[in-house]
Amino acid sequence: MNSKVRIGIMSTAEIAHKVCQAINSSEYAEVYCVASRSLEKAKQWADAHNIKIAYGSYDELLDDPNVDGVYIPLPTSLKKEWTIKAANKKKHVLVEKPLPGADSSQCLEDMIKSCEQNGVQFLDGTMWLHSLRTQVAKQKKQELGKVLKVTAAMTFKAPNEEWLHGGNGRTNKNQEPQGCLGDQGWYPIGAILFAFDYELPKFVQCLQYKLNKVDTIIEFSGFLEFENERYAYFDCGATFPHRSFVDIVCENGQIRIDDLVGGFGRTGNFNAYFENFIGSERFFVDDLQGKEEVIKVEACNHTVKMIDTFANIILSKKTDHSWHHKSLTTHQVLAALFRATQRVGEKVQILQ
Repeated sequence: MNSKVRIGIMSTAEIAHKVCQAINSSEYAEVYCVASRSLEKAKQWADAHNIKIAYGSYDELLDDPNVDGVYIPLPTSLKKEWTIKAANKKKHVLVEKPLPGADSSQCLEDMIKSCEQNGVQFLDGTMWLHSLRTQVAKQKKQELGKVLKVTAAMTFKAPNEEWLHGGNGRTNKNQEPQGCLGDQGWYPIGAILFAFDYELPKFVQCLQYKLNKVDTIIEFSGFLEFENERYAYFDCGATFPHRSFVDIVCENGQIRIDDLVGGFGRTGNFNAYFENFIGSERFFVDDLQGKEEVIKVEACNHTVKMIDTFANIILSKKTDHSWHHKSLTTHQVLAALFRATQRVGEKVQILQ
């Protein structure tokens, strides 16, 4: 294998710009090629990003024997098809969320099964999980004892009415069936499961949700109950000011991260979501009396760290199925919450 993992980018979607920069910033990986359904568009994107090889179809990229892994930021409806095709070509897969299957985890199970059968890695694009801060927070969580309660959120205000009412993929169920639940909701649900070590809850509840003019979820509040009277609340959507946090209440204190997804503190630098931002450099721990301690950690670009994780797994020639479990558990909970919109306030069990 080459000294660096060679990654092919399947799509010229907006998020691919940020991830392309991160791949080339990693000491373990490089962007080898890009593909689009239009060769002209692929060439233009390749030229703009200093990529030597452009393909006019995704199949051509997958047929390239020099590609070790692929990054798939395609629309949700296409992710299953191309993940399975990539796995069958023995390409490791980094796929952007949201993941397919609005009310069931079957699509994702099929994707992961295909990767496992072909001996390749599956990894979803949850960047914050790979930051140095997340690793330190995990250790601190263990020191504070059993997790009792978690509260989390990911919200921002839609830039305009057109965006809110179907002018963006998140707000158009034809592109993202779960709407803002599938996109923004992925983060607080993932944070809750991180806190509970990816234990599945006994049941979930939809407390409230709001649809836009094209019947797509733009706001959602939910509840998760775990064994032994432990629980979590979350909300997400595109109708509130920007909030991106998780509060983890333990037996002997509390962990607070108030810039979970972006890592830019309270600066209001919303552009950090679209850039290769170096941050995620602090979080807070409160003792039983509420005394706050600021925990400083080394700032990092968590998108680059995600690429490092992906590349090092490939270089090790040994897949890490723990990442498969994290993706599947998160999606199982989201699917149950989506089903719960039909029974607001009622308890809905997780399908396994």
